Amino acid sequence: MILTLLLMAVVAAAAAALAFWQRRQRRGAPTVARGEPPTSLDRRDFRAPDAPWLIAVFTSATCSSCAAVLTELSGHESGDVVVVDVEVGVDPKLHTKYGIDSVPTAVIADSTGDAKLAFVGPLGPEHRAALATTLHGDHDHHDHDHHHHDHD
Repeated sequence: MILTLLLMAVVAAAAAALAFWQRRQRRGAPTVARGEPPTSLDRRDFRAPDAPWLIAVFTSATCSSCAAVLTELSGHESGDVVVVDVEVGVDPKLHTKYGIDSVPTAVIADSTGDAKLAFVGPLGPEHRAALATTLHGDHDHHDHDHHHHDHD
């Protein structure tokens, strides 16, 4: 029981931190703070820059959890969503440009390059829920209104 309550508190704190991070995101020049994922990406740096959504997964060949994260996120690939593996051994310049110092780091950017979500480390249930809401809209609505950005 105590473990369940503790786990709920941790998940709630993570959700609150994610909501705070999302609210402070504003479109502008790419900014990088050490230890934090980038707030925007130059879509020209990645495959299919005209796709509505980009999931850039920054990985390393020596990272034990990177393959699982990449595999799971690759399942979102569609006509609207492009998933790109940015492996540090293949493309170290992009890791440096975006200040990536922890892998896996996944950045979900809209058509303008504005990072709507970012995850560092293995994916948890709260990451999956936020990703589904961001890419597919509010699950209670069946329209494609990407202007709706209520993230609790």
